[in-house]
Amino acid sequence: MLSHAFDTDSDLTRLREAAPDLATRFEELRDALDVTTGDTRPRGGELLDEAVGRPRVPEAARAELRRRLAAEWQELTGRIRSEHPELGLLRPVREWDERDVRATAARGPVVLVNVSPHGSDALIVTERAIDSVPLPELVPQKVASRRRSLDDALALIETPGTSRKQSLGAQQAVRETLDWLWHGATGPVLDHLGIRSVPAGPWPRLWWSPGGSLRTLPLHAAAPADGTPGALDRVVSSYTPTLRALHHGRQRVARPADRPADDGVLVVAVPDAAGTPPLPGARREAEHLSRSLPGATLLVGASATRSAVVSALPRHACVHFACHGLGDPRRPSDSLLVLHDHGEHPLTVGDLSRLRLPSVRLAYLSACDTLRTSPELADEAVHLVSALQMAGFPHVIGSLWHVDDTIGADVAGDVYGTLHTGNGSLDVSRTAHALHEAVRTLRAAYPATPSLWACQVHVGP
Repeated sequence: MLSHAFDTDSDLTRLREAAPDLATRFEELRDALDVTTGDTRPRGGELLDEAVGRPRVPEAARAELRRRLAAEWQELTGRIRSEHPELGLLRPVREWDERDVRATAARGPVVLVNVSPHGSDALIVTERAIDSVPLPELVPQKVASRRRSLDDALALIETPGTSRKQSLGAQQAVRETLDWLWHGATGPVLDHLGIRSVPAGPWPRLWWSPGGSLRTLPLHAAAPADGTPGALDRVVSSYTPTLRALHHGRQRVARPADRPADDGVLVVAVPDAAGTPPLPGARREAEHLSRSLPGATLLVGASATRSAVVSALPRHACVHFACHGLGDPRRPSDSLLVLHDHGEHPLTVGDLSRLRLPSVRLAYLSACDTLRTSPELADEAVHLVSALQMAGFPHVIGSLWHVDDTIGADVAGDVYGTLHTGNGSLDVSRTAHALHEAVRTLRAAYPATPSLWACQVHVGP
């Protein structure tokens, strides 16, 4: 679904230029298919299809409509491919040749980490070659065990009433996970690439694309326990769900927006949402951003409703969410951002992924667990960050686990301070570097508390 959404978006831009009428019908069918494949369960007692604003039809009728639309979709795409073969409409990834793959590493290596009972490895893509580095320490059982240990440690840290001794022990477990990741995955990869010390000049860049349970482990923050330089001291890391996602993000950044958006930032803050712990720092975070980012639009508290947010998103290039994020391990597409009316009108992963926002640039999720999903569905990469990428945001900042309220606000302030150009706009091309600097500053302030600084990540080009 992720690849299909990216391909459709990229190909549609070229199709509009070559055949506007076909592009219009292409969009109509795409949107109709999005609606008919959405969640059909009633929410809050209402039988409304929010995407089209009319009563939902019975599932049998929806299924028949889906079949008819799918057949028309296949007919239309076949016609476009026949009449406009130069467009390569929805060209599948299997048709990429090695040059296409290596082209994704033009700005830095892309590392696909595979965990398998038949032998784990890192597939390292550079401009010059595609190499495989064996990672024998990444035995699936060990990876699963380390993930459970990290989850247990984080849960203990976040539990009210945890003693100082227990908290220190939990932080030690987090450090042990970072050491294990360093020796088992990150260290061998950086050594193979010759990235062995703190850079004297510009920071090198690298993109991680881990599979399975590794998706929720902090490869970017891995470090040896003996205090020698780790990943944060050697390279600026980003993540990407797939090679195709990275390719798409760069295309989107490079081409002009399909329609103009304001340069300002939409700031959404929900300090007190029903059924969730209060976030006193969220309001302070919003007020600070409104002062430091002239022209920012604020939706705070009761004004931060689903309809208000969805209406405002297309009019802003950047959005900042300071709120809770709730994951649904059994149905990841129902994971949601906790807005003021989340009980009646939730803004879910499924809802976000169906938005079409061609001119947006950066989404900052100062929220918890925005990349977390269940172990069984880890390979599917269904979470709030990927949903925002599908909606159109090339750059997304998210978190692997709970973000401390105050710490999250401090990091956000540092990031926007670095991105601010001085003329009122943000240079989002520096997002990865800005987050890297902010995390290193946070680590220097709290070296013995890795749970505070190892969780926030950049996803995108």
